[in-house]
Order: sequence, then C-alpha cells, then structure tokens
Amino acid sequence: MKNKRKTKTPATPAKKSSPSVFNVQLAEVRMPSINLTQLKYSVNPWVNYGDKNLWPEYLIKLITYSTVHQSFINKRSKLIYSEGLSYSDNISEFLENLNEEGGTADNLLEIVSTDLSVLETFAVVVRYNRMKDKIVAIDYLDSSKVRVDKNLDVLGNVQGYWISADWTNPTVNKPQYFEKFNPNNINETTQVYFYHKRATGNPFYPIISYASAIHFIEMAYEMGKFSLNDILNGFFGSALLSITANMTDEQKAEFMAKIKAGFTGSENASKLLTVISEEINSVTLTPLNPTDNTDKVASRKKVAVDEISTAHGGNPIVAGVTMDGSTLGSDGKLYRDALEIYYIDVIRHYQKPFISFIRRVLDFNGYSDYELEITSSALMTDTEVPAWKMDYLKPEVWIAEQGYSTEDILPELINGAGDVENPDEVTDDTPEIESETE
Repeated sequence: MKNKRKTKTPATPAKKSSPSVFNVQLAEVRMPSINLTQLKYSVNPWVNYGDKNLWPEYLIKLITYSTVHQSFINKRSKLIYSEGLSYSDNISEFLENLNEEGGTADNLLEIVSTDLSVLETFAVVVRYNRMKDKIVAIDYLDSSKVRVDKNLDVLGNVQGYWISADWTNPTVNKPQYFEKFNPNNINETTQVYFYHKRATGNPFYPIISYASAIHFIEMAYEMGKFSLNDILNGFFGSALLSITANMTDEQKAEFMAKIKAGFTGSENASKLLTVISEEINSVTLTPLNPTDNTDKVASRKKVAVDEISTAHGGNPIVAGVTMDGSTLGSDGKLYRDALEIYYIDVIRHYQKPFISFIRRVLDFNGYSDYELEITSSALMTDTEVPAWKMDYLKPEVWIAEQGYSTEDILPELINGAGDVENPDEVTDDTPEIESETE
C-alpha cells in the first residue's frame, strides 16, 4: 500500500492594512447615458434611467449630501410654488375640484414644485369621461416612478410610459403601461403626462441642470464625514510624558488600551498622555502638535460652494451662504437682488410647463377667456415694511432688511432720540435743512 504524499497548502499572505481614504462610489455618480443600439435589443420595453435604472432615487438621496445643495433645492421648490395660482372665476370650479378627493390645482402645484426642483420633471394621471370628450380628473403621480417607453414614432416622439411603485424590484412591482397625454389622440380613458426638458439627442429623459456639480456635492458629503471622523477618532493629547516602570506584557496591553480610550474623541482634548518605559531615572515631556486639517477642509468647502452655486445658476447668498466682508444692510439688498435674478433666470422656466399643461386641459374642456398665472413670490414684490416690524423692531433693523442704513434716511425724518419718524406725521415745526446753494 502506497503512502499518499501530503501536499501543503500555501499560506495565504496577510493582507496589508491600508490607510483610510475617501471612498466615493464613482459608479454611483455616473451620468445617465443611453446607447440606442443596446436599447434596441433590450428585453425591457422601457428605457432605463441611469445606472441600474435608479437615477431618480439617487438624486433624491443626494439632497441631504450638501447643505448648500439642499438649501438650493428647498429654495427652488418654494419659489416655483411662490404664492400659488391666481385665476379668474370662470375656471375656479374646475381648478378647485380636480379629483374625487377634492384636490385643487394649487395643491397640485405645491406638490409638483418639489419634483421640478429635485428631478426637474413632474407627472400627473389624466382621466377622461367615457365619451372621451371631457377631462374629469387629474391626479398627482410621483415622477420618480415613471420610465419612458422605448418605442418612438416616426418623428422620434415618445408614445407612452411605464409606471412601477418600486423600480428596485420590478419583478414584484410589475410596471404598467400608460399612453402619453394627448387630447388629440385618445385611445384609453387614462393617460399620463410626464414633463421633462428634452435633451439634444435624447428624447427620453432630461439632463439635470445641476448634474455638473454632483461630484462636488459628493465631495461636500465626504468632507463632512472626514471632519466628523477626525473629531470622533482623532488623537487629542497635548503632550506626552514618559516615566520609568516595570510592566508585564499584559499590564502594558491594558495600559495602552486605557490610553486609546482616554485620548481619542473630542471629549478627551488637551489631556496629558503618559507612556511608561523601563529605563532608569528617565522622565521626558514631549509637546505634541497634532495635524490641523482646518485649512484643507475650508478651502475644499469653498470650492464646493462655488461649484454647486454655479451649477444651480444662483449666487451663493440665495442658499444662505453669507459673503465675506458683507454687513447686515448690504446683505439685505444683495439677497433681494440675487433672488430676483435667480427667480427670473431659473425659476420661471420651471413654472411655465405647469401653466402650459393646465392651459391644455382647460382648452380641451372648452374654457376660454380665462386668466391663469402663478403669483410672484412675496420676496420679489413686497417692498413695503410690515407694520409689525415698525412697531416692535428697532428702526435700524427693518431699515437694514431693506438694504439701507440710518445714514440713508433724510435727517429731518430722524427725531432727537434717533428714531425714524413717519413722514406723514412730521409737523411744520420740524426744522428745515438749509440748502448749501441758494
């Protein structure tokens, strides 16, 4: 009987520990691209939107990655809705009863303003009567649940959409097909209207306006985690004291564990670190100068703020970022001016699609000679100082909010106490200011 030769399994080399670095999943931030050749042979009848068909979900998650980005998103949503809809009486009955739940057009605008702000799309379900000659209901549809059908007409126009409650698992949440909203071609009593700004060469989905800043939004997120971990895991000893002592290995291990627990984290800042050695008559005090990453974090934060603001098309002050060297009075005027420019250049372009859709519905239902618009934000139109501010706040406060200082007020309107008088209440006894030239 022959003895079997035993073979030794080569030892697996120990993995080297690598230093902690920023770990951004770059695959996650790839911009959606559509290969028409691959799309043609896809087994799915819809067009995937982004990596793993989850681009909208990624954009929603991205909101909380940066305070500046989130502030812009919130500001966009508020300004798109502004003060709500203003319309004439002859269409009020329809606009105030859009569906069986008593939803109004104003409610619908408020909801879709968030979708327009984040995804730059919005969607609704349009329902006709049995005769298909009247639109009887309009329901909000979460536009992140919409995917475009890949079959286009001869002119390259979209024909329909697929809706799923959860695109992470379309096997369980089976997508359902709906034809595109088109009052001139009604085959089913239910259609879906899905707005998006058509991109060049891509009739399916929009190119998100702030997409160029996504890497900077991710960078802001990673910088926030870095700063937090720097505090939670950082070493904060301010000096090292070496003393002489005889210890066993177990005692040294226990001692070092206590050192780690006592000198990491922000609560242990500026403590004295003591290391015991076995040398005789040895006492050494060594000051420690921990690495300060403040400048690096601050510089990268500024880059992120600039890039995110540029991608959103607005001055950083619109997102609440105070400019260096600004004052209360100058901030007030700068904020109003920046907000007005942002409203005109950016926000109005997101309001027009909603108004256009509602007009198509009203025209189909036979309404004419009506007025319909989104009332401009009070931030744009309210130039008067509210009475309560004049009654309860110091004059210099509400004056500064208007972008002025007390030096800008006519001297004859300031009384002896330094308060600003109401011009209507100034009496003839008020001394006149002599002109420098006769």
